[in-house]
Amino acid sequence: MSVAVPTCSPRRPRGRPHGDEARIAILEAAYALLEDGGLAGFTIEGVAARSGAAKTTIYRWWPSREALVVAAFLAATGPRIAFPRTGSATNDIRAQMRRLALVYRGKTGRVVRDLIAAGHGDPSAAAAFVEGYVRPRREAVREVLLRGIAAGEFRVGLDLEATIDALYGPVFYRLLVGHGPLSQAWTECVAEIVLDGCRVEGGLDRASGGPAGGAGSKENTLSRLRKNPRTIAIC
Repeated sequence: MSVAVPTCSPRRPRGRPHGDEARIAILEAAYALLEDGGLAGFTIEGVAARSGAAKTTIYRWWPSREALVVAAFLAATGPRIAFPRTGSATNDIRAQMRRLALVYRGKTGRVVRDLIAAGHGDPSAAAAFVEGYVRPRREAVREVLLRGIAAGEFRVGLDLEATIDALYGPVFYRLLVGHGPLSQAWTECVAEIVLDGCRVEGGLDRASGGPAGGAGSKENTLSRLRKNPRTIAIC
């Protein structure tokens, strides 16, 4: 029995990718190139060769090498470090910080170090990283903190910018200086110390299901640190 073949069957175009297919191919090739050779070995020519897209196509979407680097980095890492929605802003932040530390322990951490280092000598690289990655990430944290304030988890009047710096500054410090690992235990320790200072006194600690001032309170945290010197070393 013969099978009828439609006379106008769609065919996959040959040659260079186009449209969304080209955009995805470029971003994937760009990030693979970053992971393989770091920022020093990253070139538009290399991305074009790896993705099969024309250089003119790449420059039409990303006006500079730095813009493409940040776009590729964000496309690859964004979904892996996104905030979950657990019903508790505290738990959302803790879970996201664990995700971030896990991702930064791998090749992505080296890419971040390269991007930050490049920004010291190249203002356009610094601007691309801050505007394309840092500011959107900070805005995402800000939204979670505001959600926590609205839900009564965190106190009204909380300094959001200082809180964000306190949560994530230590992560970048360890990433850049390299004096200690981005371990899960250490990440949870940082989150607990900072979030303990954000809670409403006497309010509900949704992360533990009990009142603030309970197992996760500042007093109990200090008590645990005194009883367990190893915890101090981890932090």
